[in-house]
Amino acid sequence: MTSSAKRARLHALLSSEQCSLLATIFDPFSARIAEQLRFDAGLMGGSLASYAVLGAPDLILITLTELAEQVHRCTRASSVPLVVDCDHGYGNALNVMRTVHEIDAAGAAGLMIEDTLLPRAYGTSSQQQLLSPEEGLGKIRAALQARGDSDVVIFGRTSAFALSSLDDAIARCRAYADAGVDALMLPGLRTREELDRISDAVDLPILAGSPAESMADLDYLASRRVRLWSSGHNTLNVAMNALYEAMKSVREGTLSTKLPGGAPRALVDAVTSAAQYDAWTREFLGGK
Repeated sequence: MTSSAKRARLHALLSSEQCSLLATIFDPFSARIAEQLRFDAGLMGGSLASYAVLGAPDLILITLTELAEQVHRCTRASSVPLVVDCDHGYGNALNVMRTVHEIDAAGAAGLMIEDTLLPRAYGTSSQQQLLSPEEGLGKIRAALQARGDSDVVIFGRTSAFALSSLDDAIARCRAYADAGVDALMLPGLRTREELDRISDAVDLPILAGSPAESMADLDYLASRRVRLWSSGHNTLNVAMNALYEAMKSVREGTLSTKLPGGAPRALVDAVTSAAQYDAWTREFLGGK
């Protein structure tokens, strides 16, 4: 499926009246599994990219080039539209423009730029800090300018409701909407009041990232114009623990062939597109 076709699907999801759950995608296997399970779209969080590429915490250690390469590995492997968390855009507004160009070229269906101060500045606390409203808006405007005539979806992202005030968050969301973003990304919503007030103030579709469990009601989220949501990326943690326990068992003497819970051959073949490669082998390499 082409990038434009995936982006058309993402635009359709944002224009619908439904709320769709996003798959956690961080590598080609997870992208293929999301496709097998018929997820409508997927999300690559900044933390996921850092874990998968570097085995490092989410401290903006990954580079734009590394992120773009990982995005491309996933988009080429799956028809699921992928939304990519581009953190702060890897620098100032001019760096944001480069980020949009690279992630667009990597085949992402959508991307988000946030207004937090990243990476952590010298002498500051571990508490996240916000950019000024002017700098945050400048980054959004730069992202939209860089998009040009591409159909990649641009999300404006803010955590102001948690870091400063709900009124500040509403003002930032309105500014991003006026600039022309396609949708908003709101990570870590804590209360229905936060979502209700932002939804009432800004007439844009919303992606809710890891909202409080008390808000995990699809009918409610849809009524507040949340069209995409992620319950978090714990699937990666589960997979990591499963790998750890399997390797631990092998280290303690269990033959790998005796490990429980292995993927059946049919699933391995499906996730690796074995049938397609077998057909190409017969067609282009000869033999039976």
